[in-house]
Amino acid sequence: MASRRTAEDWIREGRVRVNGQVSSLGDRADPEKDSIKVDEKRVRPSSGPHTYILLNKPKGFVTTVSDPEGRDTVLHLIPGRLRRGVKPVGRLDVQTEGLLLLTDDGDLSEALLHPRTALLRRYRIWVRPVPDPKLLRRLLEGGVVEGVRVRPKRVVHEGAARGLGVLLIDLGEGKKREVRVLAKAVGLEVVRLVRVEFGPIRLGTLGVGRTRPLTRAETDALRRDAFSERGPGARLR
Repeated sequence: MASRRTAEDWIREGRVRVNGQVSSLGDRADPEKDSIKVDEKRVRPSSGPHTYILLNKPKGFVTTVSDPEGRDTVLHLIPGRLRRGVKPVGRLDVQTEGLLLLTDDGDLSEALLHPRTALLRRYRIWVRPVPDPKLLRRLLEGGVVEGVRVRPKRVVHEGAARGLGVLLIDLGEGKKREVRVLAKAVGLEVVRLVRVEFGPIRLGTLGVGRTRPLTRAETDALRRDAFSERGPGARLR
């Protein structure tokens, strides 16, 4: 019904009851035996396997389940039979394109986004002006995003196209608008931004606005990275 953080908020607000009693954080319950309700709506255990979807997000779609402003969300791009219960793993801003995972596996989603996991986020960006080596070094030095000092793991200049520089940037965290903030700080205008990798998952040739289920090998790789005691770090390839 919600992410773990939202569920904790509901418990604090007194909206969750177990066997008729208002629950508190830390209480235990067995969904197979106990009556668990949110706002008097019974919560039942999910049945069947989890759903794992890869979406090539286009511009103009909000990375949420619903939007109070009535804008199209990424769920509008998911086939109806797969839409039930899935939520985006993290966010891409409305103008950013590319790789987005959606799943109903809340534990995996939370683990993938935890700072200790430090999954690789790789972006291809088109910027103006075409950066020179000095500017690229400044970009690699990083900057402050959401009050925290961050720096890219790697910056690669792939070349130029139609007066725009084309870069690959590897990050090990998912701060809000991180790539755009870092680029702006060194005087670069981001014309286009596409996420092409997230941990072991690659966007590949999936068409814009299209989806596909993750393979068993891909979900296994995500689980290894998410739940490894060592953590994968930001693996550079």
